Amino acid sequence: MYKLPSILLVGCGHIGRAMLNGWLNQKLAPSVIVHRYPLTLPHPHIQVEAINDIPLKFQPDIILLATKPQQAKENISLIKPWIKNSIVISILGGKTLSWLQKQLPPTTSLIRAVPNIASELTLGMTIAVANNFVQPIQKQTVTHLFEAIGKIIWLDSEEKIDLATAISGCGPAYIFLLTELLQNISTQKGLPENLAKILARQTVIGSAALLAHSTEEAETLRKTVTTPQGITEKAIEILNDPHEWPDSLARALQAAINRSKEMIS
Repeated sequence: MYKLPSILLVGCGHIGRAMLNGWLNQKLAPSVIVHRYPLTLPHPHIQVEAINDIPLKFQPDIILLATKPQQAKENISLIKPWIKNSIVISILGGKTLSWLQKQLPPTTSLIRAVPNIASELTLGMTIAVANNFVQPIQKQTVTHLFEAIGKIIWLDSEEKIDLATAISGCGPAYIFLLTELLQNISTQKGLPENLAKILARQTVIGSAALLAHSTEEAETLRKTVTTPQGITEKAIEILNDPHEWPDSLARALQAAINRSKEMIS
């Protein structure tokens, strides 16, 4: 009946809830969610307000840590009775495998992952790196779990996770900002607000869908829209100036990378 493993989800903020909603639509095995605010969960899943309220008989396949990073140390110490043979996945910002391993039993199968908000629609992008105790069959289980809500890419080194986070973890915010700016500038230039909103949102939605269904590179699709000496070309010339989008986006990604490194513990 169930096609996804059972999880103990500790914390259910924006990303945690996005993943949970995606999994609930994909036949998640009976799971327990720890969250202090009320959730509406279908049977047989249950919610508890604190880790101490988790039924002792519950043995999850996967424990997923999705709390605020500053709460991590206390929460990890409390979940130890439920670890046993579970795989532990952390989506805690700035918490490295090394730091996490020190808080857990010595041979814990541990994975650090960075999902994004599109997981709720099964369009998520997750990057992950595993410690040396994760077995191939466990990796397959985790792959299956995250493929149910999008795509997962396994990194061969934790060193790459900061850049990957700046792209896929933070990336939806860049797209939302582009949509926001298209809408706001259109309004400032005289379009009615409701029209500007529809134009901006549907343009981004349609373009993303076209990118998803095309085998062409993004550059090729962009050139397809950009007729030589046409209207689009004039706009692209501005945006593609080395001092404009290429430079500002590179600086934005570097700022995200730097902040990610600052948060490391």
